[in-house]
Amino acid sequence: MDNISLSETREATPLYSKALTQGAKARIKHTGQIVDLIRVSDHGISVVAFRTGGEYFISNKFLEPVITVH
Repeated sequence: MDNISLSETREATPLYSKALTQGAKARIKHTGQIVDLIRVSDHGISVVAFRTGGEYFISNKFLEPVITVH
């Protein structure tokens, strides 16, 4: 029998995605404020909407995804 590890025999599926996705919610790291992601760019800039109103550009490095479990 070959020496095959468990990780080689089946693909591990993550429980959640750590990437920012359009239409999801994110948290601003510095302030802790939750915002809606309107557009997410691969170039490092996202358009976010605040609950108080207004859409603004913000760097992706200042955002982290909000993990929700249903």
